Amino acid sequence: MSVIDRAKTHFENIGIQSVEVPEWKDDDGKPTIIYWQPINLFEKNKLFKKSDNMNDVSILADIVVMKSLDKDGKKLFKLDDKMDLMTKVDSDVLSRIATRMVQVISPDEVKKN
Repeated sequence: MSVIDRAKTHFENIGIQSVEVPEWKDDDGKPTIIYWQPINLFEKNKLFKKSDNMNDVSILADIVVMKSLDKDGKKLFKLDDKMDLMTKVDSDVLSRIATRMVQVISPDEVKKN
């Protein structure tokens, strides 16, 4: 197997990741679970181009809008939701979610969870 094939296999094996958001309870009182595919360089580049200043915290909302999926793989947010995420959502919760989304974990760590 070539090095590029090994690298691609590694990335594929990371698989779908998720985070529980206990602050966002559903109608049954259960925490919301947000899923996402690992972030790739193409997506990171897109995010960096959107932000002229890497200190611009609006990138957190961009990450959550771009990556958030439901259990069926459907997008949870639209671009129209960005302003609400930035102004009407707990910034610490949003930051926690976005940070988890950009941290690529190893396949071994995925298996542990």
